[in-house]
Amino acid sequence: MKRLSIVAAVVASLLLLLVLASSAANGHARTLKQVNRPIAAVAMDGARLVYVTDDDAVRVWNVKTGATAQLRAGTGRYMTNPQIPEVAIAGTRVAWITRSENGNSRETWARLYVRSLSGRATQPVASAFRRDGISNDGVEIWEGNWLTGLVGSANVLAVSRWTTTARADLGGMTVSKQRLSVLDSRRPLLRVIAAGARTVASASADRSRVAVLRSDDTVGLYSATGALLKQITPTSAQEIAYGGGRLVVLTHARTLEVYDAQSGALLHTWPIHTKAPNVRPGNLRAYGRIGLYFTDTRYLAQRLHLVDLATGKELVRPPSSHPWGAADAAVGPLGVVSSVNTYRFGSNPKRAGTLVFEPTARVLALIGHG
Repeated sequence: MKRLSIVAAVVASLLLLLVLASSAANGHARTLKQVNRPIAAVAMDGARLVYVTDDDAVRVWNVKTGATAQLRAGTGRYMTNPQIPEVAIAGTRVAWITRSENGNSRETWARLYVRSLSGRATQPVASAFRRDGISNDGVEIWEGNWLTGLVGSANVLAVSRWTTTARADLGGMTVSKQRLSVLDSRRPLLRVIAAGARTVASASADRSRVAVLRSDDTVGLYSATGALLKQITPTSAQEIAYGGGRLVVLTHARTLEVYDAQSGALLHTWPIHTKAPNVRPGNLRAYGRIGLYFTDTRYLAQRLHLVDLATGKELVRPPSSHPWGAADAAVGPLGVVSSVNTYRFGSNPKRAGTLVFEPTARVLALIGHG
């Protein structure tokens, strides 16, 4: 019996090698790009990938041609203030939000910028300021304006804005002035396409549609002109991802609900295969059959889970040797781009990153044989 198990394992390994060799022969091999700084954020649209390094540089990598363009120069050193937590790309336009925080009241400035790949100047678009406070019951209260939820695809860049104010009894916050906006394609300004409590916050985009995760856990799919195309009501929603005709919802019950974005029909419900206590928010991605999410086994020790949304099978990528290993990932019609950072200390320190692009066929083959 033991010998049969060994033989079966060897055969399975050989089959996987044959699948990968076949993928490579058909132009489905993975592509690596070495980066001289750790990677903080990535976003993808078609063959173009925009990535931010930890020194606040913004660059675009074309996974087909290998060409790289720098849109914002970095400082050459690790930066915490300001930092760029959000970036998006739509065709030949790239947008990012810088966020700086100061003082005990956490005075926070968020600033939105845009730049065209063919342009020479980065243009400021909008800004928002808020400060933090504590209510009588010890509840956190933010006073001011929010600018977040930056997403992009095709020719659409969208973002959400709203205002929070302390209630008179200091028992909480009142939310107002909610609006979903798109960045004008000709001028550096935001154009409001929908307003009201059910229009925020933008969470994902695909072509000319924007998916909004509302505070009541419903999901609205909006056109670039603000028309509500579809409303989907999952069992609950911690996070959503939208792309390739599929809406994927990470529920509070630790499942992935997969919906047909056109009809709104629930196609599948898959369990999350992890014993980790936390699923890191902000890292759910999906396009077509492929979904991905991160989990934390330790503080920022992120494991990347790749999911075949048609079968529920998963492939888990472990973190690198350093607990700050995996950083971010993106998925699109061509495949998956993930990033892994290297941190080495001691007499020969090193801080660097690697972008890994894997075509869709290769990813699905790996998941199926994982």
